[in-house]
Amino acid sequence: MRIGILLPLVFFWGVLPAQRNVELVGHLPYDTELNDIWGWVAPDGTEYALVGTREGVSIVSLADPAAPQEVQFVAGSHSVWRDLKTHGHFAYVTTNQPGTDEGLTVIDLSGLPTSVSVEHWRPVVAGDTLRTCHNLFIDEFGFAYLAGCNVNLGGAVIVDVASQSGQPQLAGLGNPVYAHDVYARANRLYTSEILLGQFGVYDVSNKSAVQLLATRQTPFAFTHNAWLSDDGTVLFTTDEKPNAFTAAFDLSTLDDIRLLDAYRPLATEGSGVIPHNVHVLNDFLVISHYTDGLILVDAARPDNLIEVGNFDTHDPFSSGFHGAWGAYPFLPSGLVLVSDIEGGLFVLRPTYQRACYLEGKVTNAETGTPEPDVRVEILSADLNRATSKSDGAYRTGQLSPGTFEVRFRKTGFFDKIATATLQTGQVTTLDVALEPLPEFTIRGQVMNALTWEGLFGITVRAENSELHFTTQTDGDGRFELPVVQGTYDIFVGGWGWSNAALEFLKIEGDRSLDFALKPGYFDDFNLDLGWTVSGDAQDGAWERGIPNGTVALIGNDVVIANPSEDSPDPGRYCFVTGNGGTLSNDDDVDEGRTWLVSPPMDLRSFNLPVLQYQTWFFNKDSNIPADDSLAVFLTNGRDTVLLESIRQSRSRWEPTGPLRLDGLLPLTDSMRVLFFTGDLKASGHILEAAVDAFALRDSLPDHRFTFQDEDVRMTLRPNPFHDRFLLDYAVEGTPASLRLLVFNAMGQRIESRTLPRPTGTLEWQNQWSPGLYLFALEVDGRLRSALKGIRN
Repeated sequence: MRIGILLPLVFFWGVLPAQRNVELVGHLPYDTELNDIWGWVAPDGTEYALVGTREGVSIVSLADPAAPQEVQFVAGSHSVWRDLKTHGHFAYVTTNQPGTDEGLTVIDLSGLPTSVSVEHWRPVVAGDTLRTCHNLFIDEFGFAYLAGCNVNLGGAVIVDVASQSGQPQLAGLGNPVYAHDVYARANRLYTSEILLGQFGVYDVSNKSAVQLLATRQTPFAFTHNAWLSDDGTVLFTTDEKPNAFTAAFDLSTLDDIRLLDAYRPLATEGSGVIPHNVHVLNDFLVISHYTDGLILVDAARPDNLIEVGNFDTHDPFSSGFHGAWGAYPFLPSGLVLVSDIEGGLFVLRPTYQRACYLEGKVTNAETGTPEPDVRVEILSADLNRATSKSDGAYRTGQLSPGTFEVRFRKTGFFDKIATATLQTGQVTTLDVALEPLPEFTIRGQVMNALTWEGLFGITVRAENSELHFTTQTDGDGRFELPVVQGTYDIFVGGWGWSNAALEFLKIEGDRSLDFALKPGYFDDFNLDLGWTVSGDAQDGAWERGIPNGTVALIGNDVVIANPSEDSPDPGRYCFVTGNGGTLSNDDDVDEGRTWLVSPPMDLRSFNLPVLQYQTWFFNKDSNIPADDSLAVFLTNGRDTVLLESIRQSRSRWEPTGPLRLDGLLPLTDSMRVLFFTGDLKASGHILEAAVDAFALRDSLPDHRFTFQDEDVRMTLRPNPFHDRFLLDYAVEGTPASLRLLVFNAMGQRIESRTLPRPTGTLEWQNQWSPGLYLFALEVDGRLRSALKGIRN
């Protein structure tokens, strides 16, 4: 049975993959998907690739590495998982597909290239016949450690493959803890206990009495494989999860195993790429990184892991369980063999080049103390990034030597640019001190736009992507908000009032900001105003945040599932069902229901309450008709009515309303709006929902905007106005201070003028946008009257 099909050295999908420090030598595609790979060298020096496929083992001669040729195929049971190792002239193969019965397959390679012979070893182990194993490793003493078998609860099965060549002998059992992968050296066994999210270290000197020495959790708690450094002091691990790391652990003291560093490719960070297997050669990590292909990492300084080479074997997919399954770097020729699941066998020639290392310490220029969490970036074409630790130390580097600027950045400090000269294989030390940003205060008042009285307990928040500062107004509606220099979005609001927002406000000194809010129940979700979440959904419960967009593949179409931005209202926040994933099914609603409930609203005094909001609803499945919904309810604390049920899936925000609420229910002081969605386990659809721009107001006009105090009068001529108007004003008495304040319809103050006399006429040129404006007189620090004007 011939599976391999030799093609010219072009990729059958027609795109040359990204590469650096790795050269393509040969390529052999297959008409079946591949799994793991190993290599073997015959006595005559011919190198072979042992390629695991779903249908068996393909043995490929590399006599001419530019033209790899399949010389034998050992057919086997169909299996997604097939792992291979060699000892002497025998290959040992495990399969892990449920229902397979191959046990440990033993292939005699001594007859290559013309022939091979095959046996299956199925001993009785702990009362059961060995049928399947996930993985195996063979140490320098000729002991094979089988992992994830159908016996010993998946714990290691120790097999002597050296005493009688080609005839395995059961030697002992490891602890009955499921091991997904294993590695052994110097009578220590390192198990990847994927279901427990940890690796284990065992003393296997006595094969019949294995002793646990230590365990340690890995960064993403899904430990897939592990490999020891050349000197045996560092263990490198992978977590088989999207966006996970290849991590380095110091094993010097087993009762205090320390994480030294953790690497993932910066070029695809956050896109859901998954690391699979790591191997170590001469202090280089050779990683099969699924859709990123082959990755080379300099690990000579294991606390400073730096990418120094890559070859993307896989173009059609950018994430998921596709691409490079395994990489074998131990051939005498220096070739690296990569098994790409869909793409076939790749024969690659790497250039193992040491990185340039940049290390140092960051301190506070004012106090001299270490400064943690400083982001360090060499400003070059090479992707790089580091963050200083609690002691201020940082470690980074890149492949390219030369003289570069280095930027140091931390929230609350001025950026620092320094220069460093980097040399291949050398450590450049660069210590810097950061200057703290100056502090300023935002002061102001939040007022009722109808009565011009100060509002108590209104939240005022200044935030950007790195910082946030929050306060609340006092009994007079006044607030003081200390911030550091920077550019902020300012959000103002409280339940029962409209919201106000000022975006991209630069703060380079003390600022005065006043806001006028209208009564009603408004929420653009830039502030946490007390909505509650309940339900039994296992994933995808409602949460407030800046939405992280995800896409779903439905048939041949790529569509947006989770919104990538909020609705067209001020700010960036909304409520969304699950917001942590990069893939469409990572954090959508699953296995239950989720409710989003507003705080109570007192609508007893509303003349004609109307409700508006924006929703997002996505509900799709490639094979099963999706039948979930997003339902919206109104309750008065006693009775509940359905306002709408959204069933049509769409990848966009849609407005609802204004909906008249009068006549639906008796209006009480306990009115609430509820948003409900759910996806039961049996359906398994992709379900995402979001809510934004909530507004419940009294729609009847309120003429109190134009009331006049007896001792304060204002007139606007003309009204409506365009780019010029006259404003007449008169105030009784002789006030100590007199100001005119202008607010836009969002309640933001846009103009402030000091008036020199208690009576007068202002001639005003403006370039304002068309809309509603409020003109308010502040007499001796107290707002006294307001006049409404329309700019056309």
